[in-house]
Amino acid sequence: MPKPSSSNKVKNADDQATGASAKPSSPDTCGKIPDTAYAMCREVCKEMSDSILQGVNARFDAFELTFQKLVTSQAELQARVANQELACNDFEARIRELETRYSELLKQNGQLRTKVLDLEARSRRHNIKIVGIQEGEEEGKPTEFVSRLIPQLLGEEYFPHPVKVDRAHRSLQPKPAVGEKPRTILARIHHFQEKELILRRGRMQPLEYKGKRVLIFPDYTTEVMSQRNGFRDVMQTLRKKGIKFTLRYPARLQIHQHGAEAPAVFEDPMEAARFAERFGENSGE
Repeated sequence: MPKPSSSNKVKNADDQATGASAKPSSPDTCGKIPDTAYAMCREVCKEMSDSILQGVNARFDAFELTFQKLVTSQAELQARVANQELACNDFEARIRELETRYSELLKQNGQLRTKVLDLEARSRRHNIKIVGIQEGEEEGKPTEFVSRLIPQLLGEEYFPHPVKVDRAHRSLQPKPAVGEKPRTILARIHHFQEKELILRRGRMQPLEYKGKRVLIFPDYTTEVMSQRNGFRDVMQTLRKKGIKFTLRYPARLQIHQHGAEAPAVFEDPMEAARFAERFGENSGE
């Protein structure tokens, strides 16, 4: 093998010296670079964590505020619901009381209404209605006119003296024009027996006054007239069959049966109509 020259030996010695002097400096350099990077990373992480923490805190604060509002609203709603339940219970109790009182008042009202209608009807028991007398015939004195008119219409043999009339007047309607239908005359007869005789004689004969037809009716209330009109068809049927009947006050139909001790009494027109049909069949008509 060739032997190294002296120049190569010198170069190798320099290289070894240089390498020996470079080796001790590498540990310091490698230690400083990681410390700086770590510090930088740590600072960045801290900033990021602070930012994230601030964001989380802000959102959590907002959530907590909203949650508190919801809790407050729920508490208010619960309080309102509790108040509504109490109010409903109170209303139910009051409604039950009102229903009870309403039932009592309705019953009392029905009783009072019946009494009022009865009193009104009784106050008219002495009244008669005269239809067909021309306006102005009474010359401002209707009471005296009716007192003289009754014997003239029904016959002085039945009324030898002027009938005692408590009061009389035209119906409370506007005065009709000339040629129109005259208003009805309402008169209160003092004696009830005379009033009944007037009505009875008025049904038995046609009445005229100065060439005009005159009719006399009892003065019933609207309710009584409605009840009595309900028997109109039944009474027409009974007249056609020749069956005797009587319509009693206020609205009770008495059908007289041949051979019966007492007449059959009806307050319901439908029931009376069914009886009239059977009555005709049983009697062989």
